[in-house]
Amino acid sequence: ASTNSSGFQEATILVKGAYTPDVIVVEHGQPVRLTFRREETSACSEKVLFPDFNRSAELPEGELVPIEFTPQNAGEFDFSCGMGCSTAS
Repeated sequence: ASTNSSGFQEATILVKGAYTPDVIVVEHGQPVRLTFRREETSACSEKVLFPDFNRSAELPEGELVPIEFTPQNAGEFDFSCGMGCSTAS
């Protein structure tokens, strides 16, 4: 992820058959803003879950949806569709 002038580490994730990119590298202790853009109609991709950060979001087709969190510890954290198909972030 790249850091913007507000101090957020940012990345945009395309949702179309899968998450692209499906791995995002960030530094812990700094805020993260991941923006999702869903370009498909599959019911599976209507929602994204970040269980380690107690975050989730509805992903309307064609809209940009930001999710913000700050990882306090180093490690790998999964995010998944509403049906639980996960990937590491």
